[in-house]
Parts: sequence; structure tokens; C-alpha cells
Amino acid sequence: MARPETDPKTPLAQRLRELRRQHGDPQRGELAGKLGISVTAVATYERGEREPAASVLAAYADVFGVNLNWLLTGEGEMFADPAKAPARAMPSIDPALFRQVGRLVTRVHKEEGIKLPPDAVLDEQAEAYNALLARAEDPADAAELHSLLPWLEARLRRKLQTAAAEPGTGKRQA
Repeated sequence: MARPETDPKTPLAQRLRELRRQHGDPQRGELAGKLGISVTAVATYERGEREPAASVLAAYADVFGVNLNWLLTGEGEMFADPAKAPARAMPSIDPALFRQVGRLVTRVHKEEGIKLPPDAVLDEQAEAYNALLARAEDPADAAELHSLLPWLEARLRRKLQTAAAEPGTGKRQA
């Protein structure tokens, strides 16, 4: 059974631990293997009991693409080589919210007297959904997203009214 981790004693130790977790190894084993050092060595570095040698820091940079400036000082981006950065999970579409946005898009277009072909409705729905996510401080917070629906409706109405007034936009009233 693994022992619980203690708080790191140094900022470097904290960043080493953060890097390991970014790479999805909460138990240090995979990281140690990739670096060619022992699990015990990783643990002492991450607790701040010992600082890694330059060759170990170079291995961190080589294997994980970590920015050594960030690792040593905390300044700059974590990864010097974005290709080696762990992939971030893409947020999944909330089907209920996506349908709600689609109904809002359809209703507002109808109320504004604008008829769109089915493919264009889907494009408008996707654009509106993405705008909603971009506006949210926390796109994973369903309550926040629902609270932004009135903003989305007002934004869509303004967009349609502006487009209807401009010739050549294709958003003429039906």
C-alpha cells in the first residue's frame, strides 16, 4: 500500500509533483521508469528533501518536454515542447443543453421572421453553443451555462436584426 504524500518542502518539489500529475502518474512509478531513476529518488525530489542533479533535470526536459525555466523558477509556460504536453480532455457536449440552444436558435429565427435551411440551423446552433461556452467562466458549470441563456438569446437577436438590415447577408426575412 502506498504511503500518503506529504506536502512538498520547496517550490521546485511542488512543480515536480505537479508535472508528474499532469502526466497522469499519481504513484510515481511510470515517471521514475521513464526518467531512469528510482521511485525513491522521485519521492525525495518531490518532497524537497533533495534537489535533482542537472542530468535528471535534463531527463525531465527531454522525456516530458518541460520548460526548465518553469521547472526551476515557476516562470513561463510549463511545457517548452507542446507536443509532449499531456493532452487535455476535450469537454463533451451536454446533449440537453445543446438541444435547448437549438430550440432557442429555431425560436429566435422564427420570431425574427428568418427561415434557414436545416444545415444552416445546425451551424447556427453549434455557433451559439460555442459562444455560450466561451462566455462562461466555468464551462463545466451547468447552472452558469443555463443562467447565460438570456444573454445568448439577446446576442442572437441583435445579430439577426443587424444581418437583416444589411444587404447581401442572406438573412432576409422570410
